[in-house]
Amino acid sequence: MSAPDSSKTAITAIGLIGFGEVGQALAQGLRPAVARIAAYDILFDDPAQGPGLTEKARQLDVVPAATAADLAADGMLVISAVTAGVAVDVAKEAAEWLRPGQYFLDVNSISPDGKRQGADAVTAAGGRYVEAAIMSPIHPKGHQSPILLGGPEAAALAETLAGWCMDVAVKSPEIGVASANKLCRSIMVKGLEALVTECLVTSRRYGVEEAVLTSLDRTFPGIDWHRLSAYMLERVLVHGQRRAEEMRFAAETVAATGLEPLMAAATAERQQWVADTVPKEEAADLKDADLETILDRLGRDLHDFS
Repeated sequence: MSAPDSSKTAITAIGLIGFGEVGQALAQGLRPAVARIAAYDILFDDPAQGPGLTEKARQLDVVPAATAADLAADGMLVISAVTAGVAVDVAKEAAEWLRPGQYFLDVNSISPDGKRQGADAVTAAGGRYVEAAIMSPIHPKGHQSPILLGGPEAAALAETLAGWCMDVAVKSPEIGVASANKLCRSIMVKGLEALVTECLVTSRRYGVEEAVLTSLDRTFPGIDWHRLSAYMLERVLVHGQRRAEEMRFAAETVAATGLEPLMAAATAERQQWVADTVPKEEAADLKDADLETILDRLGRDLHDFS
């Protein structure tokens, strides 16, 4: 099925699939520029988390949708901001209810192959798939975080997004290039987080963390390792599960080249270890704690050398 000329499609509303950190940040930033924003999240129906999430939607003037298919409306841009592990399935499911010519913007951190699978499904249904790679933490810039776009429909959508004051750049008309940029960068950024975690948890157990950090300050002048380490550990504590999923896709991206993804795979495991060690609720309470408190919690069940 061929899609209509993109120039004839006016976007007047946004439908968010996923109303977590990214979805909420986009909704908050874009609400002044967009007449209507609706959202669907599988957790809306969760007895424990649903009421709070639904109330958050109402606070942001976002309409909670009963199903994802409720986002299939004329003039609505659908943005997928779910967890990486379900991103491809969400795109395939959306292809079943998207209207011909409707845009589907995939902002999830998945592999180029995963983006291509999503694009194939959406395009076959007559939708317009655009891949997106958010190239920084979503906070503090929110909807103005730098985003790379990709795919044959990217240039047409970019004009609308830029009109909403989003910082978008079309990376390539080929699906997968923008995501390759994102995940190759993540190998370094998330890998450094994993190194900091392993280095400092171990250092703390031996009582040498201050000496190690001071040595790093001297070796890499211009970097405040105390501050950087605290920031990185906070990010891993709060988002370790999501980062682990992203790094598994990064490992797939590396493996697709024929190179064994030793570092990406190890990074995924260390990020997962943090997520498994500190429950999500406790992690939220620890995010503003000092570095020593965080390290003591992460190392609580390790060997005691005292």
